[in-house]
Amino acid sequence: MSLDVHLYGERIGTLFPAGENDYRLAYAPEVVEEVGGGVSLLSNALPTRTEPYSASATQAFVEGLLPEGMRRLKLARELDVDPRDGYAMIAEIGRDCAGAVTFLPKGTPPRSAAADPVAWLSDRELEELVTAPPQRLLDPGSGPRMRFALGGVRHKLSLVHQDGRWVWPDAAVPSTHVIKPETGEYPEFVANEMFCTTVVRHVGLPVAQATVETIAGQPCLVSKRFDRNGEGLAAKRLHQENFCQALGYSPLAENGTGDTDGPGFAESCGLLKAVAAEGDAATLFAAAFCNYMLGNGDAHGQNFALLFHGEGACLAPFYDIASTAVYDEPLHTGMVIAEDYSETAYLLELAQIAEECSYDFDVFRSLAADTAERLGEAIDVVAEQARNEGWHAPVIDSIAELAGERAFGLGVEVEY
Repeated sequence: MSLDVHLYGERIGTLFPAGENDYRLAYAPEVVEEVGGGVSLLSNALPTRTEPYSASATQAFVEGLLPEGMRRLKLARELDVDPRDGYAMIAEIGRDCAGAVTFLPKGTPPRSAAADPVAWLSDRELEELVTAPPQRLLDPGSGPRMRFALGGVRHKLSLVHQDGRWVWPDAAVPSTHVIKPETGEYPEFVANEMFCTTVVRHVGLPVAQATVETIAGQPCLVSKRFDRNGEGLAAKRLHQENFCQALGYSPLAENGTGDTDGPGFAESCGLLKAVAAEGDAATLFAAAFCNYMLGNGDAHGQNFALLFHGEGACLAPFYDIASTAVYDEPLHTGMVIAEDYSETAYLLELAQIAEECSYDFDVFRSLAADTAERLGEAIDVVAEQARNEGWHAPVIDSIAELAGERAFGLGVEVEY
């Protein structure tokens, strides 16, 4: 059976199977007639047209909504589906996705938020979910419960927060917050991500709102979703897509490993110049400088996104900002400005990035110097904030030392 694709609660097309591990997207003819052809309605890479999209084009968008790695394998086992079958997975967990898209069985209208009683989480359920790893990711006894899709490999929850309580998301009740419990895989990761996110905010860049909270006895990073408007059960979906989706990069490659790097600076800047606000490219560069100084090597295209609004799109707030260089097996992938995670970013490398992006090098160098100065000043301020608010951990001292050295080094490297 095919799936109806809804955007902002309105049906815009169909997702249908076309063979083994093969599925396609087709816009509804009446939608194309109404908005016209060539409109980036669902995705920049999937503009409206009458012909169905190919499997590869469709999968680049849909697979970007699905979990990866062990989370995907675990979900597939619970759902009793082939983990390679993205169609079967989105059919089960596509009721609450990133952005404003939902996938429902053919002919199933989205329910009104008031149609059914909301599914509040009990204390026992919440405790089970934030205890890593949870025994189950889905509730087989209730269809709507935890039928959401969140990309990435890290254990995270997508829930609704209302009056101090937590609610399961649903096609009618979109999730409002993402919860990332401490898992132990990367020690003190909650403090790590909170520190790095807050430092970037102090630099003056847009980031997802985040707090550290203790839920059922577990330290958790709680982030308010930027692709939602409003609070609690009254929240509405806003549409977004990550850079990989917008540029047609699928997390799955033919060899099954996936193209983890995705787009580089040149493609990403081209995307922003084409569809986003003036100045967004400079903001992206400033974020890349911050990632370098903080040691965040997980800078692939799935960690950058476009946020759609009434008249187009803009660069979404930054998210998933954490220092990977402080761990034994650090990542170094995507839009990174040094050749190796442990190496200094040299002026020649910066010049190459500016040239690839047709960006004025003097402006680029000035931006690097300003960002380095701001970040260097923010480190001590945020470390003190962490102590005062009770979420400081030893990993913060390690990040602060690394960031301080790199901020000084980058400032010297780009000095006029």
